[in-house]
Amino acid sequence: MGPKEVENQGYTVTYDSGSHQKVLTQMWGSVWPRVLPYCIFNVLITLGVEYAQILTPDTNIAITGKGHSFMGFFVAFLVVSRVSFSIGRYNEARGYLGVMYRECRELIQNMVALTHFHTDERSKEWRNEVTYQVCILLRVVMGVIDYPEYFVNVWELDELDNKERAEIKRFVYLDSGSGPNALRWSHGMKTEYEENMRVPVRLGYLLRKQIRRGRKFLTEPIAPPQEGKLIGSVDSFMVGYGGIRKFLTTPFPFPLVQMARTFLFFYVYTVPFVLLGDDSSVFIHCLTIFILTFGFMGLEYVSIELDNPFGEDDNDFENLLMAYTAFEDTYLTILEVDGPEWTNRLHMRLNPIKSKTNLDDGLTGETTPLIV
Repeated sequence: MGPKEVENQGYTVTYDSGSHQKVLTQMWGSVWPRVLPYCIFNVLITLGVEYAQILTPDTNIAITGKGHSFMGFFVAFLVVSRVSFSIGRYNEARGYLGVMYRECRELIQNMVALTHFHTDERSKEWRNEVTYQVCILLRVVMGVIDYPEYFVNVWELDELDNKERAEIKRFVYLDSGSGPNALRWSHGMKTEYEENMRVPVRLGYLLRKQIRRGRKFLTEPIAPPQEGKLIGSVDSFMVGYGGIRKFLTTPFPFPLVQMARTFLFFYVYTVPFVLLGDDSSVFIHCLTIFILTFGFMGLEYVSIELDNPFGEDDNDFENLLMAYTAFEDTYLTILEVDGPEWTNRLHMRLNPIKSKTNLDDGLTGETTPLIV
């Protein structure tokens, strides 16, 4: 199985755990490229220290191994603890993403299952608008996650129609220049990143309102317990978003990172002085240093990779691609109940650029938004 075949199996780095050879040699997602320079540098230090000791035999520059061994235990504890904490954060972030993807599918499927017998145009329009707002909410959250990487404000996303874009700009604490907005109620200057994080909260509120508007657009309103189930999916989605927001605004505690990295560098780059007191050959010293440096620095870079699983790194989540997969599941659900015309309208609203060139069935995709 080649690299491309492995890559196509998942939304992040995948590998064949049954093949030791492939695991050891796979470069996709590996920390080898980043750690190798540190290993080489430390080997050069080892050679320099050994050569300096040969040139000045009367001067002892070796470090006793007793104190250094105690430091090794402490550094190992810090590094392993940091890796464990980072893996926990990594899995936690993936869990929050999973909740949001799941609730989008659940909300739309439950809505369709509860209202599929309503076949009039107003009911189809309501279902289409609810579905659009669910997808937009998910897309905007992906935009919030990706903002530190691309610096694209979520109210500038192509998937938003003009009315929703204007609605969002009115309710952010920034001077957007688009007329009256909420800036007058701000308690201080706001950054764009803060305001991007505020948008999904607003859209969640609009989605709840849109679900309630089904009482006006459906010939037979949804029963309160069933309506509560739909709103409950929005609540669960927002819990997932709250977790992502907490993840984005609460990095690994800096003092612990600083302390661990200070001890790590001091320990790793003083080992060559400890090995001066060993009677093994220079080759063995260099090999030991290389492996030890790879182990400690490699674990640190594993933590760095896992600290932020969003972006363009190999080990980052393909969060937007996973969101588009949820969109595609949504299209199939709407297709079954409302047919290709309304599915195309939904697709065109969520793909305003691609749809103009790819759809040639004469549909304009225009629909009247039900946002108030």
